[in-house]
Amino acid sequence: MKISSPLTLAVLAAAALSLQAEAPRYGVQGLVNIPLGDLKDFVDSKPGPGVGVHGTFDLGDGHMLRPRLDYSVFPEASFGSLKQSAWDLSLGGDYLYFIAGKPEGLYVTGGLAVVRWSFETKDAFSKVTADTTKLGLAAGVGYQWNATVGTELRYVYSKIDRGFNADALQAGVAIRF
Repeated sequence: MKISSPLTLAVLAAAALSLQAEAPRYGVQGLVNIPLGDLKDFVDSKPGPGVGVHGTFDLGDGHMLRPRLDYSVFPEASFGSLKQSAWDLSLGGDYLYFIAGKPEGLYVTGGLAVVRWSFETKDAFSKVTADTTKLGLAAGVGYQWNATVGTELRYVYSKIDRGFNADALQAGVAIRF
């Protein structure tokens, strides 16, 4: 059987995992993104809020998969008469490993996402918008306080082009239902 796309593979993997794992849980997260590198210069170091939704698939023995959809906005930065802003929409998945071997307490995470970026630059006479879709990588640590509330700190990397990285330090609070 030929797998025609990574999305097909992801759907098949999620279906297989759901057959052997406990029922998935769903949730929402609130995020604060602190821009780093080139993105920091583009938005004049202004942090941006974000929101997201996710599902969690507990695979047992401290292993968990988390598909997620996040939206983040970086506020408009002013450089004289020039104004710049950025936003991103990412769809991806994370692997979580809980140190205690069960889905509570300290965990480490790594993730992969497809990120749709939009950058806008405007002045009194014109507006230029650039959109691109790129790969995003993330790594971090978190703490699951109880079955419902968790916190996380992640480094998010997304290379826009040869001379521009849209990296951020992301802090979040997640609520699971």
